Amino acid sequence: MADQNQQFLTQAGYDRLLAELSELRDEKLPEALRRLKEASEQWDISENAEYDDALSVRDLLEARMNEIEKLLDNVEIIKKSKSSAINFGSVVSFAFVETPKDVQTVEIVGTGEVSMDGEMPHISFQSPIGTAIRGKKKGDVVRVRMINGDRKELTIVDVK
Repeated sequence: MADQNQQFLTQAGYDRLLAELSELRDEKLPEALRRLKEASEQWDISENAEYDDALSVRDLLEARMNEIEKLLDNVEIIKKSKSSAINFGSVVSFAFVETPKDVQTVEIVGTGEVSMDGEMPHISFQSPIGTAIRGKKKGDVVRVRMINGDRKELTIVDVK
């Protein structure tokens, strides 16, 4: 039985998280600690906004580092399938039936890689759409129960 805390990542997602962790440890945290030290050497820290800001930044950086480390401690890197069926790592173009000309393209990834930033959104294979289209192929029409409870149909336009 799989560990419930098991995280699934693509190799690219794993590499991005390692790079982020390295940047946080090697660049951002030392800078935050330097700012914190400088601010603490100034007047009374109980009324020092610079100190409070530096402390908040340090705490946020440490929290993100802990989050990444926890995720990487229990990760399985999934290789993209060479099948034409949608699976982890697939790039999928689809359109909802009611708006067939509005084609959306997403990459199916693990929960630790979900992002709406950048050129292409990354959605979790455990999301409603990710779950519904898993194993499907180009041309399939799929029913999806959205997070808000609505049911929608979508057509898979392309799979890479």
